[in-house]
Amino acid sequence: VNTIKIKVRIIIKKEDKVLLCFPKKDVFYFLPGGSVEYGDNFEETIYKEMNEELGFKREDITDISYVNYLEHMYKTVDKKIHHELNMIFSVKIPKNINIKSQENHIDFKWIDIKDIDNIKLLPEKIVPLIK
Repeated sequence: VNTIKIKVRIIIKKEDKVLLCFPKKDVFYFLPGGSVEYGDNFEETIYKEMNEELGFKREDITDISYVNYLEHMYKTVDKKIHHELNMIFSVKIPKNINIKSQENHIDFKWIDIKDIDNIKLLPEKIVPLIK
């Protein structure tokens, strides 16, 4: 079935760093977030994904701000073509909040923004939106 997935991607900055997600069995990074489910709006998806991935409560997430959108198509190793529309938002979180993955297959890391050109961040076109 040919579909376009709509995703929210979330920019979280602390000083000169950005929080990135990475699969434990791979060598690339991406912004936290996930698919928008039918009936959910973007804001609800942000709250839901940040809770599922990081255990954040709704009150931990403030200053939700739309940044931009990014259309992205890619092929997986099994030659399937994926098409997604990433809706990119920035949020603020408390400075002392614990960053700990709630999902076994992913983890999180604070990366210096000046270093994001030296890592594999997908999709590549998202880099200027973070800077």
